[in-house]
Amino acid sequence: MDCLEATHRIVERWPDDKRPCIVAMTANAVQGDREQCPAAEVDDYLTKPIRTDALTKGLMLVRPRSVA
Repeated sequence: MDCLEATHRIVERWPDDKRPCIVAMTANAVQGDREQCPAAEVDDYLTKPIRTDALTKGLMLVRPRSVA
């Protein structure tokens, strides 16, 4: 199962206001991967090797969902 399939399954099972934030990470980045992420409801996308500054920035950009 790849990241997009895993995200699809998470989105199916969790209500919008309870769904965890999803930051995709891949070592096999190809042209078009990043563009697929918003459609799959991935909150952010990082490639390996991970740079600490990029990871921190990605996590800071993810907005928490409301907790009811």
